[in-house]
Amino acid sequence: MKEEYLKSVQTMDDIIKTSYACIGGEPGEPRDWDFYRFLFHPEGKLISYENDSNGNMRPQFLSCNEYIERIGKWMETTRKTGFYEREIGRVEETYGNIAHVVSTCESFHSKEDMAAGKSYVRNVHSIQLAYYQERWWILSMYWQRATPEFPIPERYLKF
Repeated sequence: MKEEYLKSVQTMDDIIKTSYACIGGEPGEPRDWDFYRFLFHPEGKLISYENDSNGNMRPQFLSCNEYIERIGKWMETTRKTGFYEREIGRVEETYGNIAHVVSTCESFHSKEDMAAGKSYVRNVHSIQLAYYQERWWILSMYWQRATPEFPIPERYLKF
């Protein structure tokens, strides 16, 4: 195990920032999926809210490995633009060794767009974490895209 992996899971701030950074890159650029897997508990889930074939919103549950195989490989091989995310707000609730974080982020097609603040979408992530074995683990990461129907509340746009 790489020392940088362990450093990235000592604080909630580090693990959340690392989760966004791990999936970023240009088309065709490999991501460090071993590092990404390391952030998640082995039973952890990634859950996106999206439209089903009838146009109804529904959650889609994926393990970390399923996410990498379906979405991760698509980002590396099929996507025509880069993909980068940056956190723009956070609300944390912690009790003992459990935590819930609402993390708002914006997504960009390139590093240049990110530097210029030209995001193409914003998402709100609900992230559940547990601290044990001397580190934080992501238990679940659940997100929904901001839309006119579901605008982001102001309290989610602050640190």
